[in-house]
Amino acid sequence: MYMSTSLFRLQRFALILLLLCGNFSLMQAQRFLITGTAQEEKTNAAVEFASVALLRPDSTGISAVTTDENGKFTIKAREAGKYLVKLSFVGFTPVVKAVELTAENDSVGLGTIVMKSSDNILKGATVSAVAAKVEQKDDTTMFNASAYRVPEGSTLESLVKQLPGVEVDDDGTIKWNGKTVTEFLINGKDFFKGDTQTAMKNLPTDLVNKIKAYDKKSDYAEQTGIDDGEETTVLDITTKRELNESWITNVDLAYGNKDRYSGRIFATRFTDRTRVTVFGAANNTNDQGFGGPRGFGRGQGGLTATKNAGLDFSWESKKTKKENGHIEVGGNVRYNHSDNDLISSSNSETFLTSGSTSSFSNSRNFSSSARTNVYSAFRLQWNPDTMTTITFRPSYTYSKSRNNGNNSSATFSDDPYTKTTGDPLEEIFRENVIQNNPELYALLVNTNERQSLGESESQSLSGTLNIVRKLNSKGRNVSLRARAGWGKSESESFSISSINFNESTGKPSSFLNQYSNTPGKNWNLSTRLGYVEPLGKNWYGELRYQYSYKYTDSNRSRYNLNELASDAFRQEHADLFAEDPELEGELAGLGPTNTYPIGTLPTRNDLLNYVRDLNNSQYATYKYFEHTATAGVRYNSETIRFNAGVDFNPEKTKMRYNRPGQHIDTLITRDVFMVSPQVRFRYKFSKTTNLDINYRGSASQPSMTDLLAVVDDSDPLNISMGNPGLKPSWNNNLFVRYNGYDPTRQRTIMAGMHATQTINSVSNNMVYDPTTGVRYVRPENINGNWNARAMFMFNSALGAKKLFNINNFLAFRYDNSVGYISTKTASATPTPNPVNMILKEAAVSGPENEEGSYNYYNRLFNAASAASEKNTTRTLGFDENLNLTYRATWFDVSLLGRLNYQHARATIQENANMDTWNFAYGASTNVNLPWGMSISTDIRMTSRRGYSDQSMNTNELVWNAQIAQSFLKKKAATISIQFYDILHRQSNVSRTLTATQRTDTWSNAINSYFMVHFIYKLNIFNGSAGNKSGEKEGVRMGPPNMQGPGGMPARPMGPPMGGGMGGGRYF
Repeated sequence: MYMSTSLFRLQRFALILLLLCGNFSLMQAQRFLITGTAQEEKTNAAVEFASVALLRPDSTGISAVTTDENGKFTIKAREAGKYLVKLSFVGFTPVVKAVELTAENDSVGLGTIVMKSSDNILKGATVSAVAAKVEQKDDTTMFNASAYRVPEGSTLESLVKQLPGVEVDDDGTIKWNGKTVTEFLINGKDFFKGDTQTAMKNLPTDLVNKIKAYDKKSDYAEQTGIDDGEETTVLDITTKRELNESWITNVDLAYGNKDRYSGRIFATRFTDRTRVTVFGAANNTNDQGFGGPRGFGRGQGGLTATKNAGLDFSWESKKTKKENGHIEVGGNVRYNHSDNDLISSSNSETFLTSGSTSSFSNSRNFSSSARTNVYSAFRLQWNPDTMTTITFRPSYTYSKSRNNGNNSSATFSDDPYTKTTGDPLEEIFRENVIQNNPELYALLVNTNERQSLGESESQSLSGTLNIVRKLNSKGRNVSLRARAGWGKSESESFSISSINFNESTGKPSSFLNQYSNTPGKNWNLSTRLGYVEPLGKNWYGELRYQYSYKYTDSNRSRYNLNELASDAFRQEHADLFAEDPELEGELAGLGPTNTYPIGTLPTRNDLLNYVRDLNNSQYATYKYFEHTATAGVRYNSETIRFNAGVDFNPEKTKMRYNRPGQHIDTLITRDVFMVSPQVRFRYKFSKTTNLDINYRGSASQPSMTDLLAVVDDSDPLNISMGNPGLKPSWNNNLFVRYNGYDPTRQRTIMAGMHATQTINSVSNNMVYDPTTGVRYVRPENINGNWNARAMFMFNSALGAKKLFNINNFLAFRYDNSVGYISTKTASATPTPNPVNMILKEAAVSGPENEEGSYNYYNRLFNAASAASEKNTTRTLGFDENLNLTYRATWFDVSLLGRLNYQHARATIQENANMDTWNFAYGASTNVNLPWGMSISTDIRMTSRRGYSDQSMNTNELVWNAQIAQSFLKKKAATISIQFYDILHRQSNVSRTLTATQRTDTWSNAINSYFMVHFIYKLNIFNGSAGNKSGEKEGVRMGPPNMQGPGGMPARPMGPPMGGGMGGGRYF
């Protein structure tokens, strides 16, 4: 009975459990889906990245997605009911579809939804769409331009500086997730290839719809599917489709106080198959675009005036890509001229011994330079049939530069700031410094006043040919790549220096007037043959062989002009002076009296042969013969992409080297064999989530000149020599990145790590003479250099209407930097200088050991090596960047916080220890008023703490503002006034720290000023949107009042807070 009752209860429980599981499974299977495809009415092309919003009948938002590259979308609902599906995209009339989901009808297909071009797009039409700031599709990160605001008339720079995970340095270097961006593309095509600054400084943000960031494969990899490791990180700009087939022209003229000026004209025309762009620009504002913050604690590199002009084009035939007869052509020509005036001062501390002994140096530099560059490139891609692709890329470059400068420097045995309240450099060069400040003079080691002048000119021509032939449809193919290049250069330089030593040393002053001429030429060629064979389902094998040959011819002649004015020269060549009585007076000005301006040569060219510095003149030819054999395997599936390979690289180098003053005339041959592995694994969890792991190992050889047993003592204070015992270096690089995107929440997550390690890296070992300040340097191998960086980026819309957005970029970095320093301390008793003692011992008999010879200095290093030790500086850095933005219909507000912490500890040099904090916080706001006026302003407090030099612990309150008013028909014209650094608080100081040196630098810059801009926009030939709306050809009105999240205008007024009206990185 008991057994029967128990069995009955067990059966009843199992039945209930079975019913529950069935209902649960039914509920789990009850997925409510809506699918469809967005298609353009006019061309039947898929509408990519269109916003698809799921709404309740009262228009309350539930979720949103975007269409893929084929215009398709799938959106999920949590429960049955009636809904609205709204499709919207800039330039198209929104489409709303009513749908009803039930338990019986849980999936609705809307089919093809035709989107019509908006007739009012150029009349300020409103497009209500939920625009996510960041999206992720496979390996591509996409930024919606409509989700960011920039000041009126801004170029691409002010937009790029706001993108999460993107950093723009003061020198213009762009980094995305820690990787350097080397190219911009427009709609997938090259745009002034190899020059990122042209796009950043000239492309108006009005044209930009989206910016895609990804690693672009080489031509070979794109055509074969084989990863050859030659990827480049690019930003690919998608233009607004409604502007197709129109000449879009922007003119921007500006003038400000302090005689600042800026002018730019930019014109472009886009179609689905062609693009033509021309631009011209000139300014003397350091190319500082409004909306680009100047980085925290960084100088601007002087005052710069630039002139630029360029033409870029692309065209492709009507046939589809890889179709028989398909042709693509493109290219660009660009011209750049810049003039720079730089004033800088620096103080540095070189770590000499364990504990706290250092050498201190102060310098001040005045320089001006001019540079002219011309670059042209062309690209042709042709498919003679469906199985063959031919690509040809020729290019030509011309460059000319001129620079001159004046530098004053002083070296001290201890910190000079402890002996004066003023500028040590200024005080040490005053008359009677010995009497006025004997304590400061007691620390003086040497002073150096130097003038310099240089000119250089170079040109190069190169070309690359790629041919890929598919042998079947399963992946078998053969490829050929050929490259060739030629280059020629010539440079001249002049240097006049006057070196004085502390009188207590008894060492006489030194005066040098030097002239150098360095012509050179080179050419190279290479061929590569590759073969790919399918090995099975999704598996492929690859074999490649490459042969390269390079030839370089370098000739350096150096002349000591001051010797022409010496008594020794007059006595040795008395016959010359007897023949020409005026010669003595002419040559006297080349000596210490220095009556000629720098750059003056004797009127008789034959005199140079008498004063040629044979010890530092050289002639060398290099011939490189390189073979590279590659074996690899690849696996490609829908979710996994894996490739692994190894390069076998035998290399032969022949160098003919002649240096008569050091009795060297030799032919050196070096044979090396290198092996370089690479592995990459990519896993796609979904269309919006992926993982990428990449490892590459590579060897690098020391330069042939570093391996030579030669000495360069042309600078008496810095004597360098080669080291025949140098070993090759080995580099390990590991990169890991995870990307995830939730379109419903508009939430992006990126996590990454990048680590590098160098074995046998080359470091300069220095022996320092504390009496004279002379530094003897020789390259040495050293181990222990490595670094790692971890990054995390979080970007998400907040709130039901997604009016708020939060962006967080967090980075940790660790640097393990090693360098040689001497561990021998100077004796407090008046004992002989140990360096001088070693040099005296080195001067043994024989010409190969005479003073100044390689053996002479080599004995110094060998004797001092026992007193050298590795100093390891471990630096831990932490960066936190947080931005919170609220965007309404007619205004936005942003709050910003930046934090940087640096912790440095040295193993044997406590002066390198450092704990510093850099932080910034502030706010910005942007207001769009209905009568065409926009107001943008930001304010930011930036601070430093923890520096031992109190002058580095500063607070800077930087305030910028802009007011703009659009007018004329369709708001074609705009006048804006921009104010930079209203409170005059921006500084231009920076600090760098290595294992062997600490340097603080100040430079002049353009900080506080204002400019008045006049901007005019012209549409010469209206495209499809303009013609359809019945607009006459001619004037194009101002930017449309497009809307982003919550219906706020996507036409930018001002970016998030920054040092110059924009976002960006400060540390």
